[in-house]
Amino acid sequence: MYIEKNLRQLVADETARLLYEEGYRDYRVAKQKAAQRLGADNQAKNQPSNEEIEQALQDYVQLLDQAEHQANLKLHREIALEAMEFLQPFQPYLTGSALDGTAGPLSAVTLHLSANRAEDVLFHLEEQNIPFQIQERKVKAGKKQDYFPLLRLYVDNVEVELMIFPDDGRASMSALNSMTGKGLKRADTKRLQEILAAMP
Repeated sequence: MYIEKNLRQLVADETARLLYEEGYRDYRVAKQKAAQRLGADNQAKNQPSNEEIEQALQDYVQLLDQAEHQANLKLHREIALEAMEFLQPFQPYLTGSALDGTAGPLSAVTLHLSANRAEDVLFHLEEQNIPFQIQERKVKAGKKQDYFPLLRLYVDNVEVELMIFPDDGRASMSALNSMTGKGLKRADTKRLQEILAAMP
């Protein structure tokens, strides 16, 4: 029993390292990579749950050089605030690793925007000559899954993801964390300013 649990924990720990250090964005992909590296088979007993990975990531962050980690986290949050102030017409919310405190050097800053038309956000960026890439991401909102526009851009070598939801608010408010299946934690501009002010 001990060996099984130990291997499962090792997979969780390696997954956490991949998420933080190598910038993996998807628990499932990172978990598969970790299991492969450790020679762990696909049996359920060796596969940590998303909750176990989430805990391992929080534990991993606690073991880091805190001055370095806090400096990186502060940078990500400052970039998020700058982007949110620029994107204020689209009711931006911060979510993801910059909010929950697990942002690694290669993590993306993730913002949720609301717009009547996705093109409005594109025009807003183009007017300021800000280069970006357009993609889509599948998001689970309530019981439904749908694809929403995703814009990627860089600020001071930090990737910023802009998820664009319809401005009726339903999809963005009910969006679930694809990694844990739980409701997403979000912070508006005022809340992020408070979080930054409280940082060392």
